[in-house]
Amino acid sequence: MKRTFTRKREKAEPMELDITSLLDILVILLVFLLKSYNATNLKLDLVKSLVIPDSKARDLGAHAIILQVDKDANIWCENKKIGRATDGNKIDPLYDFLKNKREIASTDESKKAKSINLVLHKTLPYKAMQGVMHTSALAGYTDFKFIVQGNY
Repeated sequence: MKRTFTRKREKAEPMELDITSLLDILVILLVFLLKSYNATNLKLDLVKSLVIPDSKARDLGAHAIILQVDKDANIWCENKKIGRATDGNKIDPLYDFLKNKREIASTDESKKAKSINLVLHKTLPYKAMQGVMHTSALAGYTDFKFIVQGNY
C-alpha cells in the first residue's frame, strides 16, 4: 500500500522586511550631508591688491564687520580706506572707526556682537597683523575670524 502524505498548503503571509540597516545608512548620509552643508551667504568685495591665503578648514565666517588689510598694510573697512598698519601698537584711525561702529551698533541689541572678520594679505608682516588685532580688541571686537580662500 502506498501512502501519500499531502500537506495542506498554508496561506501565504506577507513577508516582513527588516529595514534597520537601511535606516542606519540613511542617518549616516543625513549627518554627513548636514555637516558638509554651507549655509552662509557671506559675500566679500575684496580690495584689488589683496591676495588671501589658502586653507583646508571649513569653518565659516560670521556676519560681522569685515576688515581688510592689503599687501601695503592699508586698512579697508566697508571698502573705505581707513589708515595704515605700521607696527604692533594701537592704530588710532582704526580704533576711532571701530569705536564709532560699536556705538552705532549698541543702539540695536542684536548687533552687539564682538566678532570681526579679518581678511589679510598672505604676505602681510606679522607686526601689521598684530597691530590690527590689538586695535580691534581695544575697540571691543575680541572674537577674530580669519577669512581665507577655501582649498578643499
